Amino acid sequence: MGRQMSFGVDRRKPKDSPGKCGDSMLHLASRGGNLAKVIEIFQSVGLDGLSKQNQEWETPLYVAAENGHSHVVAQFLKHLDLQTASIAANNGYDPFHIAAKQGHLEVLKEL
Repeated sequence: MGRQMSFGVDRRKPKDSPGKCGDSMLHLASRGGNLAKVIEIFQSVGLDGLSKQNQEWETPLYVAAENGHSHVVAQFLKHLDLQTASIAANNGYDPFHIAAKQGHLEVLKEL
């Protein structure tokens, strides 16, 4: 017997996907440290995606900080207010704390 699918849609992410469920294009660019793509996304859709959270409640700033991409973090901080920059994921860590946990000193300097 196969697994049940809600409304016929398989919501699992593909095994070759670099992101997590609910990641936007901005999340994926941030996770990969692709500053050129981040800027391209800003130019095409604006800055609204900066506060968008994936299913783990991670913002694009959080995933950039988690992965040590200080150049992407610096770009985000040009456009974020303190409240948006300090949104915590469902694990309780905000971008500053996850960067510290991962040992990303360059990210911490930016934050």
